[in-house]
Formats: sequence, C-alpha cells, structure tokens
Amino acid sequence: MSIIFFNSKDLKAPRRLAIVSALLALLPLAPAVTVGLGLLSCVPLAAEAKNSQKNTTDPANKNTKLGKQLFEKGDYDLAIDALIQATYFARNGYAPEAFYYLGKSYMAKGEYLKAYDALKKHLSQNVSGDGWGNVAMVETLAALKRYPEAAPYVAFSLTAATYESPLYRAAHVAAGKLDDAQGNYSSACDHYRNSLGDEPWTFYDGWIGFCESLMKMKKWTEAYKYLDRMLTTIKTVKGLDYERVHLDIGICLLAKGNHQGAIDHWHQCLEYNHDNKEAHLQLAMLLESENHFASAIKEYRSFVRLSDDPKNHAPDKEMRSKQVETRIALLEEKLNAEVAPTRAQMTPYMLMQEKKAEQDRIRQQQQEQQRQMEEQMKTLPKDAGF
Repeated sequence: MSIIFFNSKDLKAPRRLAIVSALLALLPLAPAVTVGLGLLSCVPLAAEAKNSQKNTTDPANKNTKLGKQLFEKGDYDLAIDALIQATYFARNGYAPEAFYYLGKSYMAKGEYLKAYDALKKHLSQNVSGDGWGNVAMVETLAALKRYPEAAPYVAFSLTAATYESPLYRAAHVAAGKLDDAQGNYSSACDHYRNSLGDEPWTFYDGWIGFCESLMKMKKWTEAYKYLDRMLTTIKTVKGLDYERVHLDIGICLLAKGNHQGAIDHWHQCLEYNHDNKEAHLQLAMLLESENHFASAIKEYRSFVRLSDDPKNHAPDKEMRSKQVETRIALLEEKLNAEVAPTRAQMTPYMLMQEKKAEQDRIRQQQQEQQRQMEEQMKTLPKDAGF
C-alpha cells in the first residue's frame, strides 16, 4: 500500500482543490493508494471559501463611503484620492455618488474646472433627480464666471425641490450667488428671501445673503433691521456666524453716520475672531477719517499682516495690501512732519480762507472714505457658507 501525506496548509486553496481532485480520480484505478490529507484539508477548504465570500467588499462602494466621510471631515485631499479610486473600480465607470462628492471636494479647494468635470459626469449618470448636483453645478459655473451656462441648472434644481425643503433653500441660495456674481443684486435679494420661507426665519445662509444684497443696494436701514433681528431672534439659527453679522452691522451704521456704533460692532466682531482682517481695515479707515493717525496705522498694519498670512489667501490680497501699505506710509509721513512754527497774527480774511481750506479738506476726506467703503462693499464675502 502506498501512502501519500502532505500538509494542506502549505498550499493555496485553488492548488489544494486541484490536488485533491486529481488524487480522488486515481482511487478507482489504484485502490492500493491511500491518501492522507494533513489536517483534513477538505474542511479548511470549505471554511475558507465561506469566509472569503463573507469578507469581500465592493472596492468602489468602500472608497465612495470613505471619500464621503473624509469630505464631511474637511480632509479634501484624501477624499479626492478615495473618490478617484471609487470611480476607477466602478463597473463601466458608473459612480454617480462618487463623482458628486469628488466635485464637491474640488469645489472646497477652489479647483472649479475639475469640479465641473466631476459634476458633469455625476449629472450624466444620476437618475434620482434630487437636484443637489444641479445646485453644485450652479455654484461652480458662477465661480468660473460662465453665467449663461449656469442658468438652466438653476431651473433644474428648483424643479426638483418642494417648498421649504433643504434642496429648495439651497437652490435659491445658489441662484442668489449666481445673480450676485453678475451684479444683479435685486434679483439675488429675491432669491435669498425666497430661500428663507415663512417667518420666523432660521436659515442662516439665505438670511445673511439677503442682508448683504440689501447692503450692496445701499439699503442700509433695511439691512440693519434684518441683521439686528438675526442677533435677537429667540429661534435657533443654525450656523449663525456672529463675527460676520457684527462686521456687516458696523458697515451699515457707518453708512448712516454712527461712528461709535460702527466701532463697537467691529470690536465685537474682533472678540469672536481677532484675526478678522476686514474689521481691522474698517476700523483703520474710520480712525483715519477722524485724524487718529497712530491708531489707524496700527489697524492698517494688522490688515497687512493678516493679508500676507497664507491661510487668508485671496486673489486681491497683494493689490489691497500694497494700497494699504501706501496709506501707512502717508500717515507716518504726517506723524513725523515737524510742527509748523507759530505764525504771525492773521487777518480776518486769512482766517476765513484757512477755515474754508480746512472744511474742504474734511469734505474730501469724507468723500474718500465713502468711496473706500463702496469699494469695500464689493469685496464682501459672496459665499453664504453653504
């Protein structure tokens, strides 16, 4: 009798199965052959097959889930890596959810051309008709300044939405951003107002967009009223950005001539975030208009320092910083100038002319301050935080 022994653990499952099958086929032809399968190879083979099925996961779904989680945590680079893997593993490239979050991740990084490509694929594959991809596409095209191309997506997103649903609110906010980017502030104001639904309001993104549209139309009293209501409502306003609201209220009060009220609100803004560069800039311009040059220089320097910080990157950072540095130089020159010697007694006519010149200088300063404020309004944040 011939006895053959081997340890099945030394062989992979397919190899073991092939050997077992071959030996069993020999048994009728060679009855003298006895097969000894170490550790009962057939039992672990079956168990391994069962475990293999149980532990198998679809890599496309797994990476989509991981990418979504990373996106929600704000880790956009890793989210993009996982989502690209999901689209790679997906059968026939069909991965609408992965493409959606890939587009959103690119949007969060400001890479709008890549976001557009990903969202285009999402929309071509999506069959649910939920409209969120259309909302993201509107925001992406607005950022790319491809305004006519964005208009149909506004209609698509609103068609899929029911009144006061999250999609309804988001679609109107996206439409408001699109109008805002084109300078259509009245239309933007209407969209933001529609996103708020019935009172009492609790939707911050639409509320702040509504108020800032009023500000851009120089409707300071109305804007102030709704901004103040946001701070005093007894309802919970989810995501309320106190820092931004106090900054805007200060701008409204300055426009109405209430300098102290504006200063108070900008200081409150800085209590929430001492690194709010726009609050420092507003304080600097106001203090300069009141001839508090040393204090103005301090605030201007804070603005330049924060503008130069990489985390505060903005396209207009370098230009605005240079403008402010020029103002600092001019103010320092005024502070360092020697005090003019006491002049001889002046005639009434000379006194009148000097008073007139002083009034002209103050008026010019006020006009310059108003011009700077209007320029500043153009740089107000257009992202409602959505």
